[in-house]
Formats: sequence, C-alpha cells, structure tokens
Amino acid sequence: MSYWELLKHEDIKKVLESTRYRTGLLSMFLPMIFPLLFLIFVQLTYRKTRLIVDGKGMFLEWLPGSVFAKFKFLEKRVSWTELEHATHLSSFETVQLRSKGSSVTWGIRLRDWKLYSVEIPQDAFEDKKIDLLSVLREQGIFENVAKDPRLLAMEFDLMKHPVTRKILLLTGVLLAYCFVDVFMQHEGWAFFNKDYLLPHIAIAFIATAVLAWAALKTDKHEQAPIGIVVVVLAIAGFSFLVASYVSGIRLNQLVGGPLISAEYHRDDECEKLIPVDNNLPVVEYTSMTKDYWCSVKADEVVLVKVRKGLFGLYQFDLREQTQAIRNFRQKS
Repeated sequence: MSYWELLKHEDIKKVLESTRYRTGLLSMFLPMIFPLLFLIFVQLTYRKTRLIVDGKGMFLEWLPGSVFAKFKFLEKRVSWTELEHATHLSSFETVQLRSKGSSVTWGIRLRDWKLYSVEIPQDAFEDKKIDLLSVLREQGIFENVAKDPRLLAMEFDLMKHPVTRKILLLTGVLLAYCFVDVFMQHEGWAFFNKDYLLPHIAIAFIATAVLAWAALKTDKHEQAPIGIVVVVLAIAGFSFLVASYVSGIRLNQLVGGPLISAEYHRDDECEKLIPVDNNLPVVEYTSMTKDYWCSVKADEVVLVKVRKGLFGLYQFDLREQTQAIRNFRQKS
C-alpha cells in the first residue's frame, strides 16, 4: 500500500478547505512573491528613465513627464571616483558596477539602452560604434577599476582558458583510463585501509602540488581566477588518487612478485579466508557470501592467487572464487 492510498478523498478535501492550511500557504508564499513583484515593477518603471553618462559618473533619472518623477529614491547615481568594481559580463551582455563601501551592485543590461544623444566626438571611439558599452569604455572605467572576481567566475569558460583546459583534459584522460582498466583488470588490492591508501594519497598530493605550481607560474594575463583554479585542482587531485590506486595494480604485475596459489581455509563465521602461511593477508568477504562459504567444509583447502607487490602490499586474483559463488547462487 502506498502512502497516498492512506489518504482518503474526504481527508484531502478537509485539508484544502482548512483556514489554517490556507493561512500557512499565504505566510509561506507572500514573502517570496512581494520582492519578485517589486523587482518586476522597478524594471518596468525603468523603461521610462534615461541614463546620463559623463566624465563624473552615471546617473539614472526619470523623464520629466513621468508619473514616477517624484520617487527620487528609485533613481541611481554612481561616481567614477567611488567605483570599487566595474565588470563587463559579455556572456550576459551586462555591466555590473559596485561603489566603495556599498554591498549593492548596479546591474545594467546593455541591450535595454539606446543612444539618444552624445557630446563626445564620434572620432573618439575606436570601433566607430557608439553604444552604452563603448561610452563606458571611453570613460576608462574597465581599465582603471578592478573587476569583481566573483562575477568573472560566473562566465568563466573552463575549456577556453589554456590552464584550466589542460588540467581538465588531463583529468579526463586519467579517469577514462581508470574506467577502462577497471573492467579489464582481474586483480585487486588485498585491503582498503590507510596502509594501502597512504602511498596513493602521497602520489596524488605531490602530483597536485606540481600541477598547482605550474598553474600559478603562468603569465599573469593567462592566470585563471584563484577560486576556479582551486576547484579544478581539487578535481585533478581526486583523479590522481583514483588513477594511482588503479594503475598501482598494473605496476605490481610488472615489477612486483609472481602470482602464486596459496592455501586458505574459511573461518568459523564463514566471512574470511585464513591463510595457512601466516605471512599472507586474510581474504575478507561480507555476509552476502556467507551462505556459500558455510557450504565449504572448514578443513577444505581453498587455493587463492596472491601477489606481493611494492612496499609489501598484496593483491588477489579472486576470479575462481567469484565464479564459484555465482554458480552456487544459480543452483540454490
């Protein structure tokens, strides 16, 4: 029986007709609706304004005949000398301005404004195209005022920047290798604990540190925002860790010891295989395979393929045991 079947039609009707229910909905949605309606109202009223740009700053004022001319608090003014950030977001066709000591950002959509008159000679514009953006550029605010790094991160293209593109391509290659090798590999690490993870963590840390040094060493004009670099390096560090963990098995196959067949016995709980040679690692299973191992006699010898690799770390080839468990489940 589903949850909805527990509710009868009459009960749902009572809830919807409840005054308390309606009051709760209003108290929840009204605080969200009013700011949205006010924002829409302001944007509509701004269509009856004009934007004045000169050498001192920029001023948004009502047209003389507008019914909103009395609402002076809706007008905006910014001085070039008080600007803290001036950012042109080309992807959004927007200019964001923030004055010093103010947490409010003035966002201007370039397509909303058309040139009415200009006092600057047209020869002053290099591209011969006079629009709001070219007028702002003529004032030199984008060259003289810092850009907001948080806004730049919004339109940052990871695949277009040379530094982040190389890091992402490297990360993609490493993860693709791991994905393919996992399906082709027949051996696995004996344990998943700190002793077996520590070498791979060290390798990933060193590789990430080298990559960070290379990324920060680039020319200042080619450097990506530091926040973007940190996130991309974190992704690369994880890919280094996974790639080291997967490729370490292959490395042991090449330079490690031989793959030997060792004698094991199951334990009394039917969840582990205990080696006859105490120097070899224990094979740990879970309760999901308990029914199979309990069907194996405690004194029966189970041959497990074991390899000792670098740093004394072991790995198993448990294909025979895995196939035996599958066959057992198919029969039962």
